[in-house]
Amino acid sequence: MKRTAFIAVLAALCCAGAPVAAQGPGDGPASAVRAGADRMTIGSFRDSYTSLGFNSFTLEWDFVTRGEAGSYSAAYNRPVFAIGLTYNTLGDVVFRSKNGRYSDMVAAYGSVSRDLLRYGRFSMGYDLSLGLSYSGGYYHPVTNRSNWFFSSPVLMYVAGGGHITWAVARRFDLIAGISVRHNSSARFAYPNGGLNYWGGGLSARYHFQDRKPAAGRGFRTPRISENLYEKGWNYEIYAGGGVHACAAEWLATSKTVDKETLADTHLRRWPMASLGFDAVYRLSGRFGIGAAADAFYCSNMEALKWADNVIYGEEAASATSYAPFSFGLGAVQEVFYKRTAFFLQEGFYLYRKAGIHGYHGRLYERAGLRLYPKALDPFFITVCIKAHKFKADYMDFTVGLRFK
Repeated sequence: MKRTAFIAVLAALCCAGAPVAAQGPGDGPASAVRAGADRMTIGSFRDSYTSLGFNSFTLEWDFVTRGEAGSYSAAYNRPVFAIGLTYNTLGDVVFRSKNGRYSDMVAAYGSVSRDLLRYGRFSMGYDLSLGLSYSGGYYHPVTNRSNWFFSSPVLMYVAGGGHITWAVARRFDLIAGISVRHNSSARFAYPNGGLNYWGGGLSARYHFQDRKPAAGRGFRTPRISENLYEKGWNYEIYAGGGVHACAAEWLATSKTVDKETLADTHLRRWPMASLGFDAVYRLSGRFGIGAAADAFYCSNMEALKWADNVIYGEEAASATSYAPFSFGLGAVQEVFYKRTAFFLQEGFYLYRKAGIHGYHGRLYERAGLRLYPKALDPFFITVCIKAHKFKADYMDFTVGLRFK
């Protein structure tokens, strides 16, 4: 019944919307609605299932940019930004174990779609999405213990893929796409194996304004007008944090209590804190590169020490010491679109003491979005993932100050 209602809403919204007068390319983004369906399949830990396939239905509200020469929109080949909902029939997936199940999942996300090549009315490019999902079929140590892939109802949602678009008419597109998607608890809860799935399908987009399909067989990346940004050094100081559910604590707890007790045990979510400084040189309108210094505070070192002793016994007694603070240096790259930047940092710990179980090596990663709202200038907001060996440690939310 829920699936039928969702599909009906998709159809109604695709048919809705009164005609809007055509607008010129300098009037800002045009609006459109997009709906589609994909066939997905589980892409990891495939031996956990007897049935891997399910359907995904998507509804988006699109903002189609129409930039002039020298603008950010032109430099990114007129990208499409969107907010959307996707409904996944994960309840169709069948576990090999009777103690495992999923339920249908809904995700809300923001996305960007960018063309790279063009041939007449056809174009192709890539898509990126980030958001949150909700599912009722998460891990339970007694009734759903085979579903160790996520253990909280609210999940992080990340997707990437490619598309081929056919501009059928001035207001109508047909789109074929493929995507790889990921859901996980992002260490807000544990266990946190994560769910990876991939597939493809078809969608249709209706534009509420007339538009002229772009001509040509490709595009050159134009330079962004220098009056839209200031070239040179930017310095940023930022502080924030998040919460972290400890994998070692979950494993140690499962070794010390029975399943019924574990079912009523809720792992503590430990506060994490961060403080950082970076110097980034703005090379162009789209790119910046620099260096960063970071300090991190992890509040669960006593719990980690207890967990290591339970898991490793005498071996843990000879481990290095435990300290809540760690320090590192890293290289940073930022990719800008107006007042939003995607940043990626690779760091190296100068100091870290995390015992035998928590030691992940000297490298760490941080990746996410920085928002520089004009109303908050010179302050900015960051949402990112702190990771080790590209496995999530926790979500980091920070507020910072930028100066020159």
